[in-house]
Amino acid sequence: MTSRRLAAVLALLALLPDALAAQQATLPARSDATWFDLGRSPLALRGPARANVYVASAGRRAIAMGTEVGHFELWSWPYKWLHDFQLSFKVPKFTTAIPGRDVARWVQVRPEGVTIEYAYETFTVRQHVFAVLDQPATIMLLEVDAIRPMEIVASFSPDIHLAWPASLGGQYIAWNDAARAFVFTESRRMVNGFLGSPAVTQASDVPAHMLSAALPQFVIGVGSAAERYTEPKLGEPPGKNVNIRQGYIPIVMAGGEMPRDSARALYDRLVAPGAAKREWERRVAHFDSIRTQTTRIITPDAMLNRAVEWAKVNLDEGMVCNPDLGCGLVAGYGLSGAASDRPGFGWFFGGDAAINSFGMSGVGQRDLVRDGVFRFFARYQRADGKITHEISQGAGKVDWFGKYPYAFYHGDTTPFWILAFGEYWKQSADTALVRELWPNLRKAYEWSRKADSDGDGLMENPIAGAGALEVGDLQAGIVSDVYLSGVWAAALDRFARMAEAMKEPALAAQARGIRAQALRTLEEVLWMPNEGQYAFAILEGKKVNENLTAWPATALSFDVFDATRGAQMVSRLASNEIMTDWGARPLSSRSSLFDPLHYNNGAVWPFVTGWVSLAQYRYHNAHAGRFALDAIARTGFDEALGRNPEVISGRLYKPLDTAVPHQFFATSMVLTPLVRGLLGIEIDAPAGRVKVAPHLPADWDSVRVEQLAVGDARLALRLERKGRTLALAVTRQGGGGGRAIVVEFAPALPLGARQVSRAADGARLEARAFPGAVVAHDSAALRDSVRLAVQWEGGWEVSPPRQAPRIGDRSSALRVLSERMEGATYRVNLEGRAGTSYVVRVRAPRGAPRMATVGSAAAASRSLRLGEPDHDGWVTLAVDIPSVGADADGYVAVSLSLTGN
Repeated sequence: MTSRRLAAVLALLALLPDALAAQQATLPARSDATWFDLGRSPLALRGPARANVYVASAGRRAIAMGTEVGHFELWSWPYKWLHDFQLSFKVPKFTTAIPGRDVARWVQVRPEGVTIEYAYETFTVRQHVFAVLDQPATIMLLEVDAIRPMEIVASFSPDIHLAWPASLGGQYIAWNDAARAFVFTESRRMVNGFLGSPAVTQASDVPAHMLSAALPQFVIGVGSAAERYTEPKLGEPPGKNVNIRQGYIPIVMAGGEMPRDSARALYDRLVAPGAAKREWERRVAHFDSIRTQTTRIITPDAMLNRAVEWAKVNLDEGMVCNPDLGCGLVAGYGLSGAASDRPGFGWFFGGDAAINSFGMSGVGQRDLVRDGVFRFFARYQRADGKITHEISQGAGKVDWFGKYPYAFYHGDTTPFWILAFGEYWKQSADTALVRELWPNLRKAYEWSRKADSDGDGLMENPIAGAGALEVGDLQAGIVSDVYLSGVWAAALDRFARMAEAMKEPALAAQARGIRAQALRTLEEVLWMPNEGQYAFAILEGKKVNENLTAWPATALSFDVFDATRGAQMVSRLASNEIMTDWGARPLSSRSSLFDPLHYNNGAVWPFVTGWVSLAQYRYHNAHAGRFALDAIARTGFDEALGRNPEVISGRLYKPLDTAVPHQFFATSMVLTPLVRGLLGIEIDAPAGRVKVAPHLPADWDSVRVEQLAVGDARLALRLERKGRTLALAVTRQGGGGGRAIVVEFAPALPLGARQVSRAADGARLEARAFPGAVVAHDSAALRDSVRLAVQWEGGWEVSPPRQAPRIGDRSSALRVLSERMEGATYRVNLEGRAGTSYVVRVRAPRGAPRMATVGSAAAASRSLRLGEPDHDGWVTLAVDIPSVGADADGYVAVSLSLTGN
């Protein structure tokens, strides 16, 4: 661009603010003093409105769930007020109202609420929906921009139902003109709610003491009396010219099991001027505090950073307060619709809560974990010590624990609760809570211990209850599945630590003895050397179920298995048999029982994928760990915005119709493998130690972690790589009373790395070679700040292409199954789509590799052309996958072999 043209452009840009101001000056002023600026959210997600795609705003006592085109159902726990709440729009051009779903164009989802934007030639209406943070109420705000008279019609299908399996009779609604609202109630008048708006001009006449088959509705007038909508007449133009900007028009649903005057008072408070602004700003402050006061992780990957922040939001939304049961963590949310009163999994699941606590404790959401996992589920512990599997929102209205079979169905919940407690204690040093609930912990331990009838150290499914599976032929004949057994073995270690803290050394010794026996049994019985994998389960008659499954990953995530065997196992889990581009199938696609739509036998679970990711990192198979972690993170943005689905097809990237779209044990698996795996952060606050054992991706040069909670202390970490030096800087941000903390630094270095030393003084460091990495070790005491830096020479690295699937795709991304050093040869085992060429980057110890070959079982090895390394030492290779020998998913395994100069 010439200097003259540049000057002209700059002159035009300088005039833009005045031009925009002049344009804005011609717009009509907003006619309603209730308008306020909603502000901007750094986590806002926006896209075209899609039918049947889930949205929600959750508070502690209420939730609004719906779809991106504006269909909502409203709950105040444990009551479902209504479903199919929707807007339609009357304009003079038509005699019937335009359904909102037909003109919904955009949706924006942010932690504070949901906005749906409806657009037609004569209007734009924005519907802002949010649950009140801590009251049984939901607020909708309508923002209108219209150039013809219009009315907004709200219709809904009333329910006034208790959550499954409880029930209620005698429901009805009635119009209350003084409140400008419908009253929702039942014959006893113990349950009362109000739905309405001060702007209502008309409402349905509904039958007394019953629910009508016709959908009730109310009409909201827009603009002043002179601007109001009138019915179109033949021969007249369709409406007069108006220029209305009105906002906000409130619609409020408020109430619960309370006297009618209490429900009315709550409703009146929330429709009063200034109330919506106050409640919105409370949500803004709440979610800002979650973003800034809990652990923040800043990586070079913007998608992963956003997934972390949305995970914290989602897990906070899992805390629900039920007036009969108390406050605890629920499992997830989904629309119940017309035929059900089950809000997804919006009730209390002990196992899910324990699983989610690993991620929540890792990012500092301790209050929710303390109260929502441990205190809440301890309250409902069975007399013999078993922790409840699930408690319905309606459990306070029925004999849930006596006459229904669901409460204690699972056996894995109890050892998971012990394990989660031990991990929480290590993070927090909250010995006071351990002491408070020690009787519950002891009973949980004793119940779990007694589920072993033959003394092999393993809990038995027929005694304990369900473990990995709930349905399907894979569970036939199971005595002890690897999932239940692995969780129990890990729980025994944590329980022993807590027993010592409670001054019960004999109990600690007993737990460690059981653990030692359990580990021996697992290795002796489940390891299959010819296949290089652990079997799924011990069966009756001491046989084993030899199927390759993802379930050993849970045991691997807690270092239960042997290091060398575990490394073989995780390479099996990295294969296309288990991994799709969007996550892990629990059962190998080569099994005769595999079905890509079966809940336990082939559909992908992000929850299972999280264990696979963490297992890969724990056994130093970092490429496969990141592949799985990326898959989980993407699921939060490809379908329901900001939400992770429960289960996805095992062959096509699409959540199942039966999947809960807002599932928290899927969400927590963004955090657990990232914090504990990729970053390798292990906190032992009672011992005053923090270990950082990262597997930093080759394309990352730095990572920051802020507000990391270690007991009462808050730390900031920074990892930085320059060439063949990796440094960890740790700074105390506050708390902890100045007590020294030992920082251990154990980074995974490239295979073949040698001459590992401390960068500060050149002193040689301990470095241990594992099948997938060389792990260095250094440590120092932290007062205010400390820096540890490791340097090395040589080493091999590979950087595969990253490829994201779209909804509806089959898998096509390249997989790195394993890396190994075989003498002087660096071997990378890969899988790719038959007939596909992938661009792979490799960094050799010195300069370009001397030779590179690729081969497969169906094709002889061939040499690859090697170019010159770039300024960072990377060489680009084209790896062509043979077109023959593909499996059912179209994949072929190849081996890339490289030697250096």
